[in-house]
Amino acid sequence: MSFLVPMSKPFFAPYIEELIVQYAKENVEAGRWQRSGSLSRARRDIERLLPCGIDTENHHFFEMKVPEVNETVGMVWLSLENSATTSTVFIYDLEVKAEHRRKGYAKLALREIEDFAATHNIVNIGLHVFSNNAAAQKLYNEMGYETVSINMVKKISQADV
Repeated sequence: MSFLVPMSKPFFAPYIEELIVQYAKENVEAGRWQRSGSLSRARRDIERLLPCGIDTENHHFFEMKVPEVNETVGMVWLSLENSATTSTVFIYDLEVKAEHRRKGYAKLALREIEDFAATHNIVNIGLHVFSNNAAAQKLYNEMGYETVSINMVKKISQADV
């Protein structure tokens, strides 16, 4: 029995609303965005990526369900991205609910994402992780993910301009 099950439409709406809030918060905490306007920017980004919501082509949403109790312990959002040179499953979101962390669910989800990629003839799995999220970086390194690029920012004080 699969741990990742397709997300239901009723589950999707509150999931996306929480994701928007979390995405804004993470961008502010990472120093990429200013707090002012971050929520509306996050909403625009998500709406641009998902013009048809859960039915947006090449996007797949899953709940992490523990089979024994049928409880949702986390969520996954994947996108299939093909180009002339490669094919990638991009992990937009992999979230284990706080009360279920450190139980191996993220690793289990990543293994099932690998299976998903293989069944779709995908050669890469990609993701973005914020520099201040050491726990996620450690997990991805343990699972064989490699850093392929680094974004850098220099803050300019308005007093210096």
